[in-house]
Amino acid sequence: MSPKTQQDGRESVHSSRSSSLSKASRKARRDRDRDRDRTDKKKEDIEAGPSGTSHSDAATEAGPSTTLNERQDVASSSFAADQDFVGFTFSDDEKENEEEVEETAPPVREWDRGKGKARDYEGRKRRHDEIDYNDGYANKKQRLDAASRLAPWAVDVEWDKCTNVAEMLHQEVEAFVKYISPTPVEDEVRSLIVASISRAVTGAVSDAKVFPFGSYETKLYLPLGDIDLVVESDRMAYSNKTHVLQKLAAAVKHAGITDKVTIIAKAKVPIIKFITRHGRFSVDMSINQMNGVKAGTMVKGFLDHLPALRALVLITKSFLSQRSMNEVFTGGLGSYSIVCLAISFLQMHPKIRRGEIDPSKNLGVLVMEFFELYGFYFNYNEVGISVRDGGSYYNKSQRGWSDYRSPGLLSVEDPGDPSNDISRGSYGIAKVRATLAGAHGIMTAAAYAQAGIINSRRGGRHGKPKKETNPEEMSILASVMGVTMEVCKSSGAPEAQRLQPNALDYKSPQSCPGGLRHPRPTSLTRRRSPSHRHSQQ
Repeated sequence: MSPKTQQDGRESVHSSRSSSLSKASRKARRDRDRDRDRTDKKKEDIEAGPSGTSHSDAATEAGPSTTLNERQDVASSSFAADQDFVGFTFSDDEKENEEEVEETAPPVREWDRGKGKARDYEGRKRRHDEIDYNDGYANKKQRLDAASRLAPWAVDVEWDKCTNVAEMLHQEVEAFVKYISPTPVEDEVRSLIVASISRAVTGAVSDAKVFPFGSYETKLYLPLGDIDLVVESDRMAYSNKTHVLQKLAAAVKHAGITDKVTIIAKAKVPIIKFITRHGRFSVDMSINQMNGVKAGTMVKGFLDHLPALRALVLITKSFLSQRSMNEVFTGGLGSYSIVCLAISFLQMHPKIRRGEIDPSKNLGVLVMEFFELYGFYFNYNEVGISVRDGGSYYNKSQRGWSDYRSPGLLSVEDPGDPSNDISRGSYGIAKVRATLAGAHGIMTAAAYAQAGIINSRRGGRHGKPKKETNPEEMSILASVMGVTMEVCKSSGAPEAQRLQPNALDYKSPQSCPGGLRHPRPTSLTRRRSPSHRHSQQ
């Protein structure tokens, strides 16, 4: 090959290499330009502050004829090629515009001050330790019920005519007892329920007899209290208890009295539990446990001889029921134990024993002293209670009823069976005692407040009187107990009769919502008595 030919070949190869390099460089340049455009666009968006102006706007205003290179020149005038962060700054024009806006802002009116802050404030979250779990209530529902309770009996007290706190509290106790006691219609409805259950049981077992006992028999039950029944049958005594309970459950379900029955066969006293379809009454039924019937007859005798017993029992049951302390299986006091405590209190009261006061005319003082005795002064560690033969106290250790593991348990002798301690299952008596003590302190503070009002009124220092006195604000019992809306607005016949009695016998609707009526107390004979103390045995 000639030298000329070799030179031409080298030139062609060089030119092809140069053309390929120029294409690659042009492509790389285009890629760099595209990346730079994207970076400039992002930086322009960042720099566009509240004024809404940016360099991209200037490029846009240039019109469609603006080329890519021109836009790049506009962008490069503000950003460096390798700059990674753009500061947030305002131009002088933007600052002037903001100053003008601030100067032209309308003044805030006096009554609008703080409204925006109040809307922005989301509130402070309640901390766990802000709840007092030693308030005597078992759960959140009880605390909510306590906050929404009413005192409808307070409208029946003539507050302005009371000359002292003892008279005021006596009238309030009488009004509460009359309000909460069973009405004739309520008692009749329960009697019909008992009769229907009796027919169903005797239809299934020919020799069976159904007897009511407990609070229903003594008429000491609360508006939402249960019904206790016992079935006496010789045939059932020699049969398997589980089969007998199942037969009774099938009988009441077949009669349409209830839809569901719970059988508790392994308890010390096997029972069946159910809720009636009509009236929604809770019923407990046992087999051949006749000691409850005998105890009911005995309690009726005490009610006849101790007129103040009914008031003490109903107030104590209502107070403990609102705190879920009225059931033995939860550690509280059962109805029978409460009755025995009240009987012993009246039997051992020194001024009642000496005949210095009439219990039926000093109910308020007796309620306060009942809470005080069993909340502060009674010696639970060593002393037991007996109501037989006029009442007495006994030493728990001598009777063999002192538990070294729980020495503070309450001990109450069964009046029908001296060998039985009816309160040995109340393992939560310490909590009951603390609750009674706390209630006594609260009622004492409320009584002192009312005494101050009475003394100021008597001395002419009470200031301008209110047009209307709110009875619930005057109530002393309402500081520790009340009536829930479940009782006030119950749709059952008994509660309807309780809240809407005959207009001839009761006064016009007051206090409770919905035009509810309440019993009006009869004329009262009042007498004030000093307080007393029980000595520890």
